[in-house]
Amino acid sequence: MAKSLAVLVALIGIGFCVLRYYQASIAASAAAYQPSHHLEQTLDKLKDSFLSAQQIVDSFNESNQSTTPVIEPLHFPLVIDSNDDLIQIGNELARLDQVRGQLKQSIVSRFEDRVKSIEEKLHAYAAVLQSAPSPTPASMQSPTSSPAPAPREESLFSSQAGVLEANDRRASLNERKEFLKALATKAENTDNRVTLGEAADQLDRLAKLLPEKFDAASAAEPDSPAEGPGPEQVGSTLLSERVAHQLEQIRNSVRQTLLTSWTLDDVFEEAANLSLAEREKYHAAVLAEQGIWLSATSRIAVVLLATGLVSLLIAVFGDLVQTQLDTATNSSTVADAINALRGSVAGAPVTESMVIPEEKRPVPVEARFTAEEDWPAAGGS
Repeated sequence: MAKSLAVLVALIGIGFCVLRYYQASIAASAAAYQPSHHLEQTLDKLKDSFLSAQQIVDSFNESNQSTTPVIEPLHFPLVIDSNDDLIQIGNELARLDQVRGQLKQSIVSRFEDRVKSIEEKLHAYAAVLQSAPSPTPASMQSPTSSPAPAPREESLFSSQAGVLEANDRRASLNERKEFLKALATKAENTDNRVTLGEAADQLDRLAKLLPEKFDAASAAEPDSPAEGPGPEQVGSTLLSERVAHQLEQIRNSVRQTLLTSWTLDDVFEEAANLSLAEREKYHAAVLAEQGIWLSATSRIAVVLLATGLVSLLIAVFGDLVQTQLDTATNSSTVADAINALRGSVAGAPVTESMVIPEEKRPVPVEARFTAEEDWPAAGGS
C-alpha cells in the first residue's frame, strides 16, 4: 500500500513537471523573436535605391570623364531570424555608409580639384603679396564652357525635397557658377582662367543632377549679379585671401547642395534605425526566453526534489509500519504458542512415572556441600 502511494505521488509530481514544461514551451515560443517584414522590405528598397544611385553616378561620371569607385553589390540575408543575420545587416550598412560617401565624392571630385587648385594659388599669391607688392592683375575674358549632358529622368534626390528646395538649390548653383565665371574674367594667368572656367562648367553639369520639376522663373539668375574681385587692397586681409575664402565657401555650399537629401540617404537612415531597433528587440526576446526557461527549470527541479523526498518518506514509513506490524504479529503468535503450551502442560494428568521419590531426586551441588559440612557435627568425631 505504501509503495503504491509513493508511486502515485511520484507520478503526480512528474505530471506537474511535464505540464509546467509544456507551459514554459508555449510562453517561450510567444516571447521568441519574430522576424520583421518591415525591415526586409526596407532592405529591398535600400538595394533598389543604391542600384539606381549607382547607375546615375556611373552615367554622370562617364560623361564627365570622372572615375567611379568599384563597389560590390549589397548582400543582405533573405530571412532575418537570428543574431548573426542582424550582425550581417549591421556590417553591410556600415559598408554602405562608406560606399555612398565614395559615390558622392566621385561626382564632385573634379569640381573640387579645380577650385582647390585656385585656392592654393591664391594663398600662395597672398603670401607673396605680404612680402612684396605685386601689380594689379589685368582683366581676362572667361572661356566658353562645354555643353552640359542631357537631363536625366531619374533623380538622386529624395521626393521629400519639395519644389522650393529644388529651386533654391539650383539658384544657389547658378549664383556660384556666375561668381566663378566673373572670377575667371579677372584671372591673370591663362591656366587659372581655364581652371575657373572648367569649375563653372562642372557646376553647370552638376546642376543637371537636381530634380527637373521646378519653376524656371525662380531658378533664374540671382537678383544681384556676382561681382568679381576688384583691385588688390592693402589691409588686414588681402583680397586674394578673401577670394580663397569665398571659394572654400563655394565648395562647401556645392557639397551641401548636391550631396544631401538623396533618396539613398533617406532609405539608409530608415534601414539603420530599423536594424538597431530589431537588434534591441532580439536581445530583449532572448532575455525573456532565458527568464522563462530559468523560472520553469527552477520550479521543475523543486517539484521533482519534493516529489522524490515525499515518495521516499512514504516508502520508508511504510516499511517501518510494516516491520512493526510483522513484529507485533510474530510476538502475538509466540505468546499464543507459549500460552497454548502452558495450558497443555497444566491440563495434562500426572502419572506415577512422573512422580519421582524424594530420595531419587537429584540434589543440587550447593545442598550437597552443605550436607557434607553439617554431617560431622551431627554424628560426632
